[in-house]
Amino acid sequence: MTDEQKVNEIDDKMAEERVDYSTKISSIIKLIGNIEKISEAQVLMLSYRHMLVDRITTYRAALYKKKSTDANYKKLRFEYYKTQHDLRLDYREINQFIDSDMSSRIRQTELIENQISYFQQCIETLDKLGFSIKNKIQVEEFNHKNF
Repeated sequence: MTDEQKVNEIDDKMAEERVDYSTKISSIIKLIGNIEKISEAQVLMLSYRHMLVDRITTYRAALYKKKSTDANYKKLRFEYYKTQHDLRLDYREINQFIDSDMSSRIRQTELIENQISYFQQCIETLDKLGFSIKNKIQVEEFNHKNF
């Protein structure tokens, strides 16, 4: 499997995750409209929030590990271009060659960072849904007191 295929596979899997969590959040939004299903919405909201926190933790650990291996790879490539490459290159050219060599690695890192950012936004959305649920309950209590 080529590096480009790996990047595409990672991108596809992450896109599936994003669609999955978007669907889950949308289902909670639909539940909030019905006061009888508020407790179900609360349980799902907290459950999904916890799952997202777990996913972020997993991705951050992978990101730190990846950045470490990428730094080592960059060092090895620098040594190669400085000592073993057929052409003598200056510092700027070496860095351009290394950036080219690392393009798929950089893309993978960006995909992971993007996924973490997406999950953080999902958590913020779920937190806001929690306030929406609270407000819905308060409105229902107010309506029942007046009638």
